Amino acid sequence: MESKAGSIIVLSGGTSSRFGADKSQAILGHQQLIHHILTGIPKEFEIIIVGADPLFTPASYRCVQERPVGGGPVAGIAAALELCESEIVGVLATDMPFAGAHMIHLLSAMTSHDDAIMFVDSKGFKQLLAALYRREALENALSKIGNPHGASMRTLISDLNIHEVQMSPEIEKAMIDVDTPDDLVVAMEYLAKL
Repeated sequence: MESKAGSIIVLSGGTSSRFGADKSQAILGHQQLIHHILTGIPKEFEIIIVGADPLFTPASYRCVQERPVGGGPVAGIAAALELCESEIVGVLATDMPFAGAHMIHLLSAMTSHDDAIMFVDSKGFKQLLAALYRREALENALSKIGNPHGASMRTLISDLNIHEVQMSPEIEKAMIDVDTPDDLVVAMEYLAKL
């Protein structure tokens, strides 16, 4: 396999309970949310989707599923890491259609001392599911957790050396997290201005 700049784990297997349907299939513009994500990832990155195959032929990717299904993001990351071949791993939630490009740009600011690099918003909220991690750091953190099913992301990253990058107002707007139908309306308004 050719060397890749990094691996991107797209977490697509969530329950979408607040949205009321599978968020990855929600239509934004003329594309499903997950198609927006996949279109925004450069070809030099390996893509691993945790969840059902989105049947999106323009992108090259592999799919995996956590066992049992519904184990949450940490379980999804654990399943995907078994396929990862890169030192740097991006973790991206499928409900953040405009976050991928900004997350990938963090790569240039990552230092050899960083276990992870992620954006922090104006309220101090760390964007854990649009962040870059060192694969080895994630694997070590997972080994401390044991069973990843139901584990929280905050527990996973608790011992990591995290490089925090303050979001600009523009990036904060792009970090739309589509959790509800109202959020989808906000995302549509953002897309219309691009």
